[in-house]
Amino acid sequence: MSFKDIFNEDCLFTNKAHARVNLIGEHTDYTGGYVMPCLLNFNTIIQISKNKNKVYQVYSENFKEKKDFNDFIKSKNNDWIDYVKGCLFVFYDENKHIHNTHLNIFITSTIPIGRGISSSSALCVAILKVLNNCFGTQYSDKHIAILAQKVERNYIGVSGGIMDQMVSSIGINNKAFYLDCLSLKYELLDLPSDWVFCLVDSAVQRNLRDSSYNERYSQLKRAEEYLNVEYLGSVKPSQFDQSKINDELILKRARHVITENDRVLRAKEAILNKDIKLFGNLMSNSHKSYAEDFEASTKDVDEIVERSLSSGAEGARLTGGGFGGFTVSLIHSDNYQEWKKNMDNFYDSKNIFEV
Repeated sequence: MSFKDIFNEDCLFTNKAHARVNLIGEHTDYTGGYVMPCLLNFNTIIQISKNKNKVYQVYSENFKEKKDFNDFIKSKNNDWIDYVKGCLFVFYDENKHIHNTHLNIFITSTIPIGRGISSSSALCVAILKVLNNCFGTQYSDKHIAILAQKVERNYIGVSGGIMDQMVSSIGINNKAFYLDCLSLKYELLDLPSDWVFCLVDSAVQRNLRDSSYNERYSQLKRAEEYLNVEYLGSVKPSQFDQSKINDELILKRARHVITENDRVLRAKEAILNKDIKLFGNLMSNSHKSYAEDFEASTKDVDEIVERSLSSGAEGARLTGGGFGGFTVSLIHSDNYQEWKKNMDNFYDSKNIFEV
């Protein structure tokens, strides 16, 4: 199906946004810390035109479904259309001088849903970018990211940070996106040419993602209260006084984030120095912390990580919000063919691909 097939006219504006893989730095963004994602080739494309029938019409090629609406009220069953409504609500709320204009919206995407590579953020960024084109609001890519985060936090109700939206809006293919999530200062770092990052799909659907994510968010906010700091990202491992937290669960959650922030800072230096051993070790240590202290992994995912390392990867870890989804592995290009051959013994090759 094409835009014209559905709406019987040509689209006026088109824009897109990419999925991302987080190389290192989980649950550090909303605690004012550091992250290092990079873009994937998966993307979401949005096409729009103005609707003359005073109704919003949206077609999703993925769901083969067309929905019409006239209000921005969120559905009761967490429907995909809520992300579209949320983007429109936030955009018009930001631009009260713009009269609500009914639109035809056509969505196509190659991003796997519910796998921890930010399909929802890419959708929001792509919609807001095409609205920016349509109405000439001249927003910067950074401001688009901030609006997209508002959609997910204030409208959808997931207490996430700014990482996904920033890299989806600003990132460049084949570069690591190093981000200070408090200041929103970022650097685009060249990935060494002999490093290969590969994703393996665990095929574990993250059904508990939203509720568990919000639970972890609350636990980390409690840790900040215990430590009397505004953001855990401001606490260096050498400053971490564990005796201030008398709740073992909260202590574990805080320990993950504080050590994870340190790992991201060291990972940046590893990239700049092309030190693949160090970067790989940091990834594997990150997974151990994510699995044991943050308790966001699964047995299936842990097994993928172990098999990847034994197959020759320098490092491997669960990536994304946790509770399933993809793992990411770092392999030296000289060892890639051997690693891939070993992993093909365990997993369907269509579930293994290079970043």
